[in-house]
This record gives sequence, structure tokens and C-alpha cells, in this order.
Amino acid sequence: MRKGVPVPLPRFVVQFAPTIPRAPRTRASTQPRFASAGAGSASGVGHREDIDWLRAIAVLSVVAFHFEAPAIFGGFVGVDIFFVISGYLITGIIAAEIGAGRFSFVQFYERRGRRLLPALYAMVAFAALPASQDMLGSERAEFFRSAAAVVTFTSNVFFWQQSGYFDHAAVEKPLLHAWSLAVEEQFYLVLPIVVWAVLLIARGRRLALTFTLALLAAGSFALGLLLMREGASASAFFLSPPRAWEFLLGSLVAISGLRAPRPGLARRGARALSLLLMAVPILALRPGPGFPGVDALAPCLGAALFLWSGAGVANVPRSPLSPLGVAAFFGRISYSLYLWHWPLFAFARFAKPGLALDGWERVALFALTVAVATLSWRFIEQPFRHRKLAVTPRAAFGLAALASLLLLAGSGVGLLRAGAVSDADRAAQRLDAYNAYDMKPVYRYGTCFTTPDGRVPEDCLRPVPGKTNLLLWGDSFAAHYYHGLKAELDPDTVNIMQASQPTCMPTFNAETQGVAACRALAAQMRDYFAAHRPDLVVMSADWLEDARSPRFAGMVRDLRSTLSRLSDAGIPVVLLGPSVQFRARLPSMLARATLRGMASDPVAFVRSDIFALDQAMQAALSTSEGLSYISILSAVCENGRCPLTVGDVPLSFDHAHLTAAGSQLVMARIAPLLLPKTTELSSRQQADDRTHQAGGEGARDD
Repeated sequence: MRKGVPVPLPRFVVQFAPTIPRAPRTRASTQPRFASAGAGSASGVGHREDIDWLRAIAVLSVVAFHFEAPAIFGGFVGVDIFFVISGYLITGIIAAEIGAGRFSFVQFYERRGRRLLPALYAMVAFAALPASQDMLGSERAEFFRSAAAVVTFTSNVFFWQQSGYFDHAAVEKPLLHAWSLAVEEQFYLVLPIVVWAVLLIARGRRLALTFTLALLAAGSFALGLLLMREGASASAFFLSPPRAWEFLLGSLVAISGLRAPRPGLARRGARALSLLLMAVPILALRPGPGFPGVDALAPCLGAALFLWSGAGVANVPRSPLSPLGVAAFFGRISYSLYLWHWPLFAFARFAKPGLALDGWERVALFALTVAVATLSWRFIEQPFRHRKLAVTPRAAFGLAALASLLLLAGSGVGLLRAGAVSDADRAAQRLDAYNAYDMKPVYRYGTCFTTPDGRVPEDCLRPVPGKTNLLLWGDSFAAHYYHGLKAELDPDTVNIMQASQPTCMPTFNAETQGVAACRALAAQMRDYFAAHRPDLVVMSADWLEDARSPRFAGMVRDLRSTLSRLSDAGIPVVLLGPSVQFRARLPSMLARATLRGMASDPVAFVRSDIFALDQAMQAALSTSEGLSYISILSAVCENGRCPLTVGDVPLSFDHAHLTAAGSQLVMARIAPLLLPKTTELSSRQQADDRTHQAGGEGARDD
């Protein structure tokens, strides 16, 4: 084969493929005009400027979400919009080339490599420089392992394996965003083979291809729902099979042959609806274990509708400074902007001991990110895409292989160096080790906290006659108090029961949380309180997350409803207010401050919004019958300055969850507030027992 000459398909493919009708290049064409980076030359059609606008919506949503812009709570769905765009463009290109009898696997993968790898590899290489200097030992090791995963197109699997509830915060993983590129790359490996094989077997009939892709999309979506139902939301999020339906939705728009809406009211209405379907989740959706699932439908359908409604619309000359001109610019640089925004944000945070950026710092960082992305687009993306560098396929594949080997070798060297700790690192390393803290025995993980079906075993809820039976109910922010309660309360007089699941607010109305485990726990607790009456229920949760705007009123309403039912049953309740929460992982902040020889400032480390939430909750719940509200912050933080360590042990092993020492410190302050109540309850229990023995009416068990 001569250099630069496309590899021809076998004659039987060319023979069958022309049954796919080619789209006439007219304004009213019912076939989409496929465009992307390199798509114009690949498919022989013009560039659709509106796809650049859609790319801009996607990438700016993601960047705004990551940069913590106000009101962009669901900007992460921009990734889902990107998936739909990719499926639309790539499927359209493949089908068009097969229809023209000139599809080549070699050319396809060459174009994908030119499109994705140069800027991606440049980002990884540049990110390795600050990673070697500004990251802690464990972070450096993880970075270089993730770099190797990026090169081997498996970063989604790598981060999926680390996606436990207490895994390191996302902002401490500079290459975490590459998971979506791995999903896309895996899709590119499979889709051309599927399209080629279906058209070959079906003799080029487009209806067979449409049916096959629709069936695969339905299966993928069903798989995602099944994983979500089984509590495996991380699998549904990171892995390719349950995400494939998003790409295939775009694929179906590309090859369905559905006539685009007519110019005028119909087209404007379709465009308006598409924007609404994307805007609502971008502005209102919250991250959590309920995503992707059904929550991903709206942004994906909006993107598909946007693509379909713009088919056949001619481009309009416009000023680069006009709103749509600016949007088109962000669309053109969207790939580089996505690549560079996250590592720049991560390393900017690492430069601050508090690991948090102020508002003006985020604005300046966004401007820097746009500048870097523009340079990346102009001097890295474009030369490779337009064959100014690595002109022939052999040169492109050879350069990609060489770059991959160099990055893998560099990752190996980085891993070796990460294991060699310098003297300056040693003190920080001791603190950093708490990032890998084993919380399972402290939280009763796997028994009374985090069970597969959401229900806790009966042993966790078994009362002991003759003792004060205290029930600790809530999420991980309840579980982290168990150790301290056990240490501070007399086991001869107090029996501590526990019912806790991750992310589950202690309420009977768990349906609003959208998590199967929470629904199961709520159902179990309804049945439990119908048959038992603990002497005291202590409720705690991640109130800061549960009350995140605009959910505060709903949280208070659910709590009041639950408290009312417990009060009617004669069950007293103590509600523990917001826990101490830090602006990032506390061990990392302490370690970074130690590395730089800086004093650890509680004011800079602790989130200020927890104090306002504490006051708001006290005001909203103080009138509830049968409730005693205890402010953790008032008891633990003197003059607003919260403790960071207990001796040389961090108070928490992440942004808020307490270590054993931290739990004991907090409960040492709180237990005296519980002890009068538990003593009173114990006396009442003994009186009830005597009455019952004398034939009187004992305590209600309803």
C-alpha cells in the first residue's frame, strides 16, 4: 500500500453500501450535514455552525460547574451533551462514507487519533510537571497511575475502581475528567465495526441499521437503570456500556432520515424546546448517586432535538464579537478548553493551603484557561488535524505510538519517584496517610452502615431491657458519631443502636432522595417505629448537602413530618446540627501547610456557610414538639474557631467525616448534653418496668 492512499473496502461492501441514499446538499435537505473537527473533509459536506454553539453550551456548562459558578448546579450534564454530539457526527460520517463507497477503517482511526491524541497527550505531559512538585506522595502516585490509564484509554475504569463513597475528592485528581474521553474512545473502537457489519449483513439497508442502533440504545439505557436500582451508580456513571445510549441517541438522529422541522415557527419551537430541556438540568440538577439514570434523559434529548432541528440550515456570516460568534469560538476550542480547565483548576487549588479559590481567583483562572485552550487549539490541534504535522497515516500512527510509549515510561518513572519521600515530605506524609484512613470499623461499615440492600440487620436495632436504648439514625454523618458515643456513654446503662446509610437523610419521606438504599432504610424505619419505642433517637445527616439551595424548605418540611410522627408515638428526639466541614480534605490541607511551613488557620480551613446553616436550622426547627436541637458547632468551635487535630491526628479524614479521635473529641463535648436526658429516660424506663410487673399499663409498643 502506498503512503497516503486510503485502504479500500472490499468490493462486496461497496456493492451493498450505495443503497444508503446520499443527501442532496440543499437547504431543505432531510439528511444532516455532518461536521466536526475534521468532519468536513471526511464526509465531503459543509460545516454546521450551530453544532459549535451546542459544543459551547456543553463545555461552558462543565467549566462553570467545576469552577463553582453560581446557579450552575448541574453543569456536569455538559459531558452527556458532548456524548450525543459525538454519536451524531461520527455515525453520520461513517454512514456517508460507506454510502459513497470510500469508508476506510485506517482513515477513520487516523482521523480520530489526529483529533484526540495530540492535545490530550500535551495536557498530560504538562500536568506531570506540577504534579511532580506540588502534589503529596500518595497524590503523585495516583496521578501517574491515572496518566498511564489515559494513554491506554482505560481512565474511566481506573476512576471507577476508586469511586467509593469515601474516595479522595474529585478536585484532588487532575486527570479525573479524562474518564469521559476514555468512554468516547471506547465507543469509537466499537461503533465503526457495528455500522459496517450491519450494513454488510443487511445489504446497506438503513432501516436495519436504525433498528440495530435503537435496540442497542434501549439495552444500554436499561442496563444503566438496572445498575442504578442495584445501587451501582458508579458503574452506570463511569463504564461505557451503560453510557452508550447517549452516543447512540445522536447516532439515531444522524441516520434516521426524519425530516427536519420546516423553517419558521416549527423550527424555532423545536430549538426553544431543545434549549429548555438542556437548561433545566444545567441550572437545577444536583450531582449524586441518582445520576445518570433517568436524570440524563432531558439534556440528551435536548441535544438530540437541537441537532435534528438544525439539519439543512445554512450558515450565516456574522461578526466574531456577536453573541453567536462568541459561542462559535468557544465551540471551536471546546475540546482544548475541556482538556485544560480541570488540571489548571486542580493545581491552582494546590497552590493554596486552604485548597479553595476565591471568586476573583476563579474568574482570573477562567481567563487563563481560555487563553491556554486557544493556544492548544491553534498550535496543537490544528496542525495535526490539517496534516501540517505527521502528514501521512504511517507518520501519524508512528508518532502516536512513540508518544504513548514515552508517556507510559514517564508514568513509570513518576511512580518510582513518588515512592521516594524526601525529608521535607515526611511530616506531611504522616498527615497525608489519613487520606487512606480505614473508617470501616469506626463506622460499623457493612453492618449498621452501608449495606447492599439499604436495610440494616436486626442486631443493629435490638433494644436491651433495663438499659436506656438510644438509636443513632441518619447517613454517614450519623455513623461517624457512633465511636464517640460508645466511648463517652456508660455501656452498663446505655445501649446504642444504629441505622445509617450513605446520603440517606433520617426521614420517612426518602422517595425525594431518589436512592434505592434510602427508600429501603426509610421503609425499615417506618416498620421499626411502629413496633418499637426507643428511649431516645439521635438524628444526624449531611445537612449542608441536604439543605443545598433550593432544598432547605423541603428538608425542613420532611424533618418536621418525621418529628411529628415520632412525637405522636411518644419518642423524644435529639437532632444534631451541622458537623464541622472543611473547604477540602483536611489531611491534604494540613499536609500542604506543613510542606510549606505555614500555620494551619481554622478560619481558612473551615467552611463558613455551616455556621449560617446551623442558625437557620435552629430557627426553623426549634418549635418542633419532642425535639431537642444541639448545635455541634457551638459545642466544639470556640469563637468560630474549630479544632483541626486531636493531638497529631486530623479531626476528619476527608472534608468532614470524623476519625475515631475526632469522633471522641466531639462526643466528649456533646455527651454531657445527652446524659441528663438519658438519665431521666433510664429512670422512666425502670418505672415503666415496675408498673408493668405490677400489672399496670406499660410503655406503648406501637
